[in-house]
Amino acid sequence: MMKKYLILIMALTIVGSLYLVIHRNLIQFHSTVSIKNSRWQKVHVQVRKGYNPDPYHNKLIFDEYLTMGQSRTFTINNGDDILYRRDNDPDHGDGVHFTKWTYANCDDSSTCTIDNP
Repeated sequence: MMKKYLILIMALTIVGSLYLVIHRNLIQFHSTVSIKNSRWQKVHVQVRKGYNPDPYHNKLIFDEYLTMGQSRTFTINNGDDILYRRDNDPDHGDGVHFTKWTYANCDDSSTCTIDNP
């Protein structure tokens, strides 16, 4: 009788451990990030994701011009760090002089909006 309970407890422990391993490593949660421009006629925006202290070593995921009223949406893995920057002079952007990289505070939420970067 004791052997049956021991086998049952071991089986439940194995199933629980497998669930946690699969949940942590294989199931990815995605967040939706939206960038909106309602302030400038045309602005050049760059977005990178990653954890490297030097943003240039992080993956570039967005490098486009947004005209007034335009927005772009993309998905990332939940928990990814998002950094963005725009032209220093948005209406007269040259693609060379940008603002400093800014951290987008998404706080592990399922949606994140960057208004007028």
